[in-house]
Amino acid sequence: MTPENIDHCKVVEELSPSITEINYLKRTLRGDWIIPLRFCHTKGTIAHGGTISFILDTSMFLLLSALSNNEKGGLSLGLNIQFFNACKPGKVDVYSKMIKEGKNIVFGSCDLYQGDDIIASGTQQMKVFRNSKELSFNTFFSENVTHIR
Repeated sequence: MTPENIDHCKVVEELSPSITEINYLKRTLRGDWIIPLRFCHTKGTIAHGGTISFILDTSMFLLLSALSNNEKGGLSLGLNIQFFNACKPGKVDVYSKMIKEGKNIVFGSCDLYQGDDIIASGTQQMKVFRNSKELSFNTFFSENVTHIR
């Protein structure tokens, strides 16, 4: 592997992301991720907060990328996370939304659920840049992703 071949953080593949819906009208994204035991603590009963933060962060960036047809990427300027409940290993669902979009900075939010329980919520300020090469985000998307236009 060379730097030129890296499109995304490789640990994401262990979290089995599956983005299931991109809503271009509402500027939202829905999807699910799987948190394996190796990303947990307390004898494998609680997902690590860093893993949850990673999922929230990545889900907001995926929304930015998807809405721009992979033409835009971003860098975190600020990432704010609130935790509400402990998360067990297994499936979690995400709902991301673009709150405000400027030419150079965008503001996003993402909620992470497990079943009916909200686990965490994040907001982020992102510096926008143009992707300089064709990136592949196929790893992140369900084969049956719904595009609402």
